Amino acid sequence: MRHFRPLLPATAALLLAVTACTQDTAPPAADPAEAADGPAMAVMAPVIEAARAQPVDGGVWHQERTWGEAWGVGPEDGRYGVYRVYRTEEWSWTGAYDIHTGEFEGEEAGLSAQRTNETTWELVDERHRAAWERDGSPEYWPYDPVTERVEIPTREEGGEISGPQPGGWNLGAATVDHPGLQELPPDPSRLEEALFPDAETGAVDTAYQDHLVTEHGWTPESGEPDEDTLRFLYVGTGLSLPFPPEVRAGVYTVLAGLPGVRPIEEATDVSGRAAVGVAYTLPPTAAGTVEQRLLFDPETGHLLSREAVVTEPSEAEADWSEPGDVVEYTLYGTPAWIEEPPL
Repeated sequence: MRHFRPLLPATAALLLAVTACTQDTAPPAADPAEAADGPAMAVMAPVIEAARAQPVDGGVWHQERTWGEAWGVGPEDGRYGVYRVYRTEEWSWTGAYDIHTGEFEGEEAGLSAQRTNETTWELVDERHRAAWERDGSPEYWPYDPVTERVEIPTREEGGEISGPQPGGWNLGAATVDHPGLQELPPDPSRLEEALFPDAETGAVDTAYQDHLVTEHGWTPESGEPDEDTLRFLYVGTGLSLPFPPEVRAGVYTVLAGLPGVRPIEEATDVSGRAAVGVAYTLPPTAAGTVEQRLLFDPETGHLLSREAVVTEPSEAEADWSEPGDVVEYTLYGTPAWIEEPPL
């Protein structure tokens, strides 16, 4: 049986998001009302303006994340849902670093460091508590070779910082290095050219595109995503990158104008924080149909969460999952530009 895999796992996203540093003053972006016209723009306009106003007080980006992925566990005649949970943090900056010697010397490069603070588990919903208690109230589920379910929790060692390491970002359909990320234009129409390069004229990262398709469970048999869906995923999975404020405002503006994006005027994320945002229904797979929600703090412009909500579970998952369940999520702590890296 397959489980829902609608979002890019946070552990993989951390490897994709090695990051940024000091910001140059950028020219003003286009007015959001002129740059995008759609039902989501009214909800996103204050988020865009708040993001543009965020200060940059240092050269090191710091971000905490909590990522949860739902699985059906327990006996076949009485399954219930639990999350496999990671709590992590990452730092990103630009500095001199020699990858061969590990010394902070040599050429400037984009650097990152990560730390897994905790791996744990949670029930998907309180309605599952009775089944969990009937099952003996377990707090660990080993790897299941039949369903390919990983162990829950993963029991990884926490507390040790991994890095620094150089790298780049998967941004839209292309791979962008650190200078490229910092030099992105804030104007939404020009950002679209960077986010969605033409396959004939731009550098399209087909491996990343294939990764997104596979990760979400689409196959030639189930049907692969159309261009609108790929564009939504390209923007949505890159929202947590350390953009300069003006560029972040431009990326949000692009998001608000994408076809198929719907506004969410009032919501709470899975941790209970008040939010607004957008939603997009992804094409169905053998695992079912989910709506992906991107939620923001309208006062600060910060990304609060990415959540995949079941709208129609597949027959194979319907014994433990029902419409409205959040089957995968990434919660973001308040990001900050700080003065020094952790190393």
